[in-house]
Amino acid sequence: MNRLIIVFLLFSVPSLAQKQGRALIDSLVAELPKTTNDTAKGRLYRVIAEEWFFTNIDQALYYSRLGLQHTTRMNWQRGIGVFNAYIGRAYSDKGNYDSCRYYFLKAIRIYKQLGDTWNLASSTNSLGVAEHNIRSNYIAATRYYFEGLTYAEKTGDNYLIGISLDNISEIYRIQKNIPKALQFGKRALALRQQQRNPDINAQRELAAAQTSMSALYILMADWPKARQFGIQALAGHRQVDNKEGLAKTYGNLSMAMQQDYVQKIDYARKAKVLWDETNPRHLEAVANLANLGVAYFDLVRRPNPNTVAIQPTNRAVRLQLAEQYLTQAIRLSADKGEVGDQAHFRGSLAELQALAGNYKGAYENFRAYQTAQDSLYSQEAKNRIAGLEGQREIELRDKQLEINRLIIAAQKRQQLAMLVGLGLLAVIGGLLYWQNRTRKRTNTTLLRLNQELDEANRVKARFFAILSHDLRSPIANLISFLHLQRENPDLLPPDQVARHEQNITEAAEGLLDTMESMLLWSKGQMQQFKPDKKIVPIATLFGYLQRFFVGVPHVRISFDAPDGIQVATDEDYLRTIMQNLTSNSINALKHTPNAHIHWQAQGDLNQVILVITDNGPGMSEAQLNALYSNDAVISGKSGLGLHLIRDLARAIACQISVQSKPGCGTEFRLAFS
Repeated sequence: MNRLIIVFLLFSVPSLAQKQGRALIDSLVAELPKTTNDTAKGRLYRVIAEEWFFTNIDQALYYSRLGLQHTTRMNWQRGIGVFNAYIGRAYSDKGNYDSCRYYFLKAIRIYKQLGDTWNLASSTNSLGVAEHNIRSNYIAATRYYFEGLTYAEKTGDNYLIGISLDNISEIYRIQKNIPKALQFGKRALALRQQQRNPDINAQRELAAAQTSMSALYILMADWPKARQFGIQALAGHRQVDNKEGLAKTYGNLSMAMQQDYVQKIDYARKAKVLWDETNPRHLEAVANLANLGVAYFDLVRRPNPNTVAIQPTNRAVRLQLAEQYLTQAIRLSADKGEVGDQAHFRGSLAELQALAGNYKGAYENFRAYQTAQDSLYSQEAKNRIAGLEGQREIELRDKQLEINRLIIAAQKRQQLAMLVGLGLLAVIGGLLYWQNRTRKRTNTTLLRLNQELDEANRVKARFFAILSHDLRSPIANLISFLHLQRENPDLLPPDQVARHEQNITEAAEGLLDTMESMLLWSKGQMQQFKPDKKIVPIATLFGYLQRFFVGVPHVRISFDAPDGIQVATDEDYLRTIMQNLTSNSINALKHTPNAHIHWQAQGDLNQVILVITDNGPGMSEAQLNALYSNDAVISGKSGLGLHLIRDLARAIACQISVQSKPGCGTEFRLAFS
């Protein structure tokens, strides 16, 4: 039940992963004309060819050639290697030794250049299968199988290791070395059972391992176990629609049925139908033909009441069918150059011809059978196969001993170097330690002083910006009011005088509030100062703004807040932020007709958002830069503005966002979590 390893490209077809067999093939072939990506098309050729191997070898060869042409145009070396191996596999299944060896060796050369151990294991095993199936050169096959096992063990891939073990088990089965065959077969089956992988290839391999165990127990004449593994394998092969696997398993079950000739012939015929459909020249397809012939021969030489009704019932016709099947099997084996099974078939044909009275043909076939048996199953061949395994084990032990010796020698050299270096390191280390500590203390001091100087410069710059932005304008307004009252006391009527004095008082109070805000911000620049968070009603904040900006004549300011909404923050910080945002909007609306500023509160238990919108001219990107960048330049005319808002917002963990388009107004959002 020797096995070819399916060679993989490093990609898959996830969108069609649920399909299998002919349904998968049809889906992939339909995708080929639509696929423009070269790599994706190579993937499609690979999976199509791979699926055809289980149903039709000629179609598998056709798509493998298309894949090779495609990857050659791409100059994709790994793809070229894969499709060379696929073509080799197809020729191997067709029994063409020279062609399959040529393509496998091409693939192996490419994989060695690429250092591709996985595919080296695959192709080396496949070359062993060709030696095994086609030439019956079990010595060469065993050498390739063990070489493939070495590569597989380097990859650590249980899929590869399992197939290598399965192939080696098959060699020992053919040589009738039952203990060795059972040892390697059980190891292969255990690896497949451990995979527990729903992947279709894993399912195929488990069913294939069960088929191999069935064949092994047939050799051991343990018919119940042979049938048990055969039935299990049938279920697995049906699940994945593996016609080749089904054909092999039906052939095994036919042999396991012993004297139940009704079932025996039925299973053999089912196997023949499947082999004729997939690969009639396969080694096991030929063996099944011969077994079918032997079954009809047994109906003649071992008649019993249970076989009387089996068609055909005529003795001569049964002998004719038996000779036909055996002769066909011998011819196919000769065409393939396969010696071992051909010899066995000639032995059965010799018995049949002797029973039929054709003693000359019986003698010639018996002589051919005896000659082949002497060459194939000599004790020398068995000893050479056993020697290959022993040689591999010795090489593995020698390699491990050499590795251990090198490790010990390297450890000794390392210890000596460490002893010599420790003395030098102790002296140099002391000097470096003293120098490093001195330099570290100096650098730490310099770094701290530089940081303090930079911080002082930033605070100074911000402080003067505040003076420019928030003191100049209120003081100028207050001075203007006072000059007007002093120089033209009679200019205004009494009611306007009262209102004018009220404006002066409000301007002075606003100036005082501004100075308090600046002092608050100045303290916020100190490392030890932290905001004092508490629950603040939004209505209190809006009331403060309404009072503060009551004297603004040309802008309508409106407020909208749900009843009872409040926010946890520092009231002074937030009030200063809202005051500056409102002041900035008022300044922006000086030349806007129907100027309007709207404050709105939104929120729930998780988040509160304060939104201020105006219908002014909007802000440019350069103006908004001060809200996000520490490097924005503060001019004497514009003042701190958004710098103040940004710094205070950071201090109270307030997230500020802004939307502004020229001519469409500006919206600031203050978010508190």
